[in-house]
Amino acid sequence: MNIKQLNYFIAVAKYLNFTKAANHHHIPQTVISHQITALEKEIGVPLFYRNTRTVQLTKAGELFFNEVKPIIANLEQAINRTILTNSNAKGSLTIGFTGAPEKFFLSTWIRNFLAIYPKINLKLIKNTTTTHSEFLQEENIDILFELSHDLNINPKLSWKNVYSLLTNHLYAVTYPDHPLAKQTTISRLDLANEPFVFFDHKSNPAAFDLIVKDSKNTGFLPKVVAEANSAEALLLMVEAKIGITILPRCFEESAGTSVKFIALEGDPDYHDLIALWRKDNLNSFIPLFLNMIKVS
Repeated sequence: MNIKQLNYFIAVAKYLNFTKAANHHHIPQTVISHQITALEKEIGVPLFYRNTRTVQLTKAGELFFNEVKPIIANLEQAINRTILTNSNAKGSLTIGFTGAPEKFFLSTWIRNFLAIYPKINLKLIKNTTTTHSEFLQEENIDILFELSHDLNINPKLSWKNVYSLLTNHLYAVTYPDHPLAKQTTISRLDLANEPFVFFDHKSNPAAFDLIVKDSKNTGFLPKVVAEANSAEALLLMVEAKIGITILPRCFEESAGTSVKFIALEGDPDYHDLIALWRKDNLNSFIPLFLNMIKVS
């Protein structure tokens, strides 16, 4: 029995779905199934009822989950507190991010980190043009934060999940006098014939793929009439009545009253926020910052 095995168990118990648990850890489902079977064999009792349609915790599984979860959390905190003992450290750390969702968490993480390491020279850069591999290499980024949507990691990079993030509810964004603007919620199918303004794939492939995938799941491809490389530009295009767009709600506060955000009907989606860094990057502040996230 090891910590990784226990984390796999916690993920399956959380999602009650082996595929989602495997996606959370970015490993094949067969691996996580094998590890859970090995854990059950070692303990000597079944932890899950499972068939082709459902996964449920057994009584023993519920007890084990309630006992193990705080133990793992306490162990991680003990490791973090041990690492975070040297407040006189000096050096630099450059952090990259790709979009709005991670900005809301980065401010807190950076503030907490600098409270303990005030002598660190910290730099923050937004990626708008390159893949994560190119960005980490060309811009000398130490840590890059981005959503794990359709994750395809370069083998030269290391990564870890740092937060399970509610990225949708996605919202339709229209101009105020659009025929749909008076609705409080809207069906995705109602947007099928609307002209869209959209992120171009080169500047923001994750956002482009997320919205296209969401539309395909509904049964239509958006009719894109114009593209932009930022959410700010998309909002200006909507305000100019070039078309409508789809964005997470986190952009609503900065948009003002010149556009209308309307909640899309359907269940919200969770995506993991991940941190990536180059395996050959020996900056000692990378693990310090990542462990600070656990503490905060």
